[in-house]
Amino acid sequence: MLDLAIHTASPQLGLMLQGTDSDGNAVSRHQVWDLGRDVSSHLHEKMLEFITPYGWKDFGFIAVAKGPGGFTGTRIGVVAARTLAQQLSIPLLGVSSLAAIGASQTDDQKNTDVAIAMAAKREAVFGAIYRPTAAGDYTVIRPDEVIPLNDWQQLLDQWEQPLVTLSAAAGEGLADTVQGVMKIAIARYEKGDRPDWSSVLPFYGQHPVQR
Repeated sequence: MLDLAIHTASPQLGLMLQGTDSDGNAVSRHQVWDLGRDVSSHLHEKMLEFITPYGWKDFGFIAVAKGPGGFTGTRIGVVAARTLAQQLSIPLLGVSSLAAIGASQTDDQKNTDVAIAMAAKREAVFGAIYRPTAAGDYTVIRPDEVIPLNDWQQLLDQWEQPLVTLSAAAGEGLADTVQGVMKIAIARYEKGDRPDWSSVLPFYGQHPVQR
């Protein structure tokens, strides 16, 4: 089976296809488009072009970056992924945009935490701390949150565990971490995680989103 990852939490669109096709051939490719505010207009068109020559019936699961990120882009990606997973009756794995940054930039390291920050508004950051697992995904040590920049730096300075720190802008280059979305989703799926589409909600960093 093939798997599809979607990243729209920035002005870019990132898609990744990975798995094995019906002939037993390994498939792994990804692509990024700079669509700006036109993500909603071109998302389905780009997905159909990208998955060709395969069809929706070939997919085993869908993964999506659920934020934090831009409000409109994040919502569009999550809604599209939820709709596809519901219609196809396949699992939907929501992956933190911050965790995807970490999975794209670091090798798995036992006993080393990864602190990931992305600029937010009003002298704050979206921040989280994860611990890589041998399976290739992350254990959440400190969940995604909006935190004042000074408080975030103080937290890092006082962290007792060995720490790798990463930072990212909220725009250019973020969609390329769709590879991290796929990496984490595959690790979770291989451990038996089969979340229903309804369990995946966008995270904007401020308030929880109601179903």
